[in-house]
Amino acid sequence: MTAKTPTLMASLLVLSLAMPFAANAATDTDGDGVPDAAEAALGTDPLVADTDGDGANDLKDTNATFAPNPIDMTGAPAPFTISELLVENNVEPGTSKATSDHLEIAVKNSGTTPLTGFSIYYTFTDKDTGKVDSVFRKLDGFSVPAGGEARIQFDDGTVAGHFRANPNSIYITSQAAKVVDVMLKVDGFAPVSAQVNKDKGGAEKAD
Repeated sequence: MTAKTPTLMASLLVLSLAMPFAANAATDTDGDGVPDAAEAALGTDPLVADTDGDGANDLKDTNATFAPNPIDMTGAPAPFTISELLVENNVEPGTSKATSDHLEIAVKNSGTTPLTGFSIYYTFTDKDTGKVDSVFRKLDGFSVPAGGEARIQFDDGTVAGHFRANPNSIYITSQAAKVVDVMLKVDGFAPVSAQVNKDKGGAEKAD
């Protein structure tokens, strides 16, 4: 568990006093009560009102980048596995084209029916500071065919099968090495999990 941090409201007050005349200080794209100009400094997502997915609006959340794990650990053995977990050196599926570093999860379904209704909980742990960012999301629209594989991609979320990643998370902003943990769940089945290390350095851009 991470140490308690100042409330977002308190941090926001300090930031607002520091930049009262910023031209975009009043712009709040996601309507969470946190101005876009403050989101980067706070580590929150300017396009998502609940950055960590814990059900609390960022402004009202005491730690808007850390969600406790809500996933139910019970259920029948899962008919799916995480067959690959990537956080760097990503390549576009079906091509050899390099793409920017991002969280990418390959899910293999060994069952005889398609799987839908996935939810995910993932954490980024900064190896230097111990800070943890964690996110819970329901993966609406994601499915894995019977006997097949599909990939979950967290990036700018503008393409089908891709989901939005917080551009201000420590994955992007910290140069330290990180540990990335992922847990996937489908109702009725026990969750599956995987872990990968990310090397020191920021998120690399595609060549």
